[in-house]
Amino acid sequence: MFYSTSWTSWISMISLIFITEGTAQCLKPTGKENVVLTNDALLQNDYPEGSEVTFQCSNGYVIEQGSERITCTNRNWSVLELTCKKKDCGYPAEIPHLKYDYKAGGTLFGASIRVFCDKGYYLQGPSYRQCFATGWSGKPKCEVVICEVPNNISNGIISRKPDKEFPEYGDVIQYSCNQGYTLVGNKSSECNEDGEYTSTPECKDTTTTISSSITTLTTMTVPTTKQGIFTGLEGQEDTWESDINDATGNAALVGGVLGTLIVTLVVLIILYRFSKKKGSYQTGEDHRRKEELL
Repeated sequence: MFYSTSWTSWISMISLIFITEGTAQCLKPTGKENVVLTNDALLQNDYPEGSEVTFQCSNGYVIEQGSERITCTNRNWSVLELTCKKKDCGYPAEIPHLKYDYKAGGTLFGASIRVFCDKGYYLQGPSYRQCFATGWSGKPKCEVVICEVPNNISNGIISRKPDKEFPEYGDVIQYSCNQGYTLVGNKSSECNEDGEYTSTPECKDTTTTISSSITTLTTMTVPTTKQGIFTGLEGQEDTWESDINDATGNAALVGGVLGTLIVTLVVLIILYRFSKKKGSYQTGEDHRRKEELL
């Protein structure tokens, strides 16, 4: 009985060894950077000799090169050759009046780009878009800036405006005044990028404007002039007129010249008289000497 049990155990162990050798298999394979098993491969429990499994790129990555499959041979897996790279979302589709700033990170998976609008437009939606595995996130758009309904002006009317309830960026409103009033300022007012109008003109009474102009003219300073009469060399009288400042300057100049002439004339007269007396004296002395000699 003892020997029978021992032989049975040995036979079972030997059978198990042969069965194990006949059903050799590989361990569950592992991926590498940005490379993972497919869902089907993950669901497998056994990886027997000769079986194949498939790998794929991680989310946000695409195949760069190499085979996706490996094979179980002699309880070892073949070398995994698959390599992956980041997905490139490319440039987003063009949207009217919308622009992108790619300096933040380009167009590869995980990158973010800034969104902004042209002048006169405002952004609706996210100010950034990110490159996901499925493409660019968000759906931003740009809407035109609008202004309030333009107001009328006192004593005037709106002569021209766009055919819409609310003017948009760049639209122009034109004004004109009622009869008897004058437009002061620019006749046009534009809807700007801030949703505001540029300066609005005014209409003023024409009589008030004219009266104001006359007052301005009457208060102007008129240059002072001086009028006089002078007698010419032949006794003819004439008149002269000059600015007072010019007359003062000219008088100083003439006075200086006349003063110089008078001084010169006096000196000449004195010299003339002196020379005449000296001549008479010398003539008398000579006459007396002649009489004494005789």
